[in-house]
Amino acid sequence: MNYREIGYRIQMAREEHGLNQKELADKLGISQSSLSNYEKGKRRLYLADLQKIAEALGKSTEYFLQPIGQVINNPTYECKEEMHDFVSIMVELADLSREDRKSVYDYVKWLKQNKGEGN
Repeated sequence: MNYREIGYRIQMAREEHGLNQKELADKLGISQSSLSNYEKGKRRLYLADLQKIAEALGKSTEYFLQPIGQVINNPTYECKEEMHDFVSIMVELADLSREDRKSVYDYVKWLKQNKGEGN
C-alpha cells in the first residue's frame, strides 16, 4: 500500500460524498493544498489524519488501507484484466486536473460515438 493509492481512495470517497477539496479541507481543519497533496500521494498521511478523513467521509479506515490490487485479484471477479485496466486508468487520471480529466472524458465519449458510427 502506498500513499498514492490511499490518496486515490480519498479523492474517490470525497467525490462520492459530493465535496470539493476546499469543502473537505475546511471540514477537517486543514488547508486545501494539504488535502491535495494527500490525494496525490505527495504528503505522508498519519493514522490520526486518516481517521479524521474516514469519519468526515463516512468510511472506515480499512477502506483507505485496502490495496487497490485486492479488488483486481478477487477470484470472484470474472473480468480481472478489464478491472485492472480501469483501475490503472483511474490512478493515472487522479494526477490530472479536473479540466484535463474532463478532456479525457470528452475524448472517450467521442471514441465511443465514432465507433458506433463505423459499425
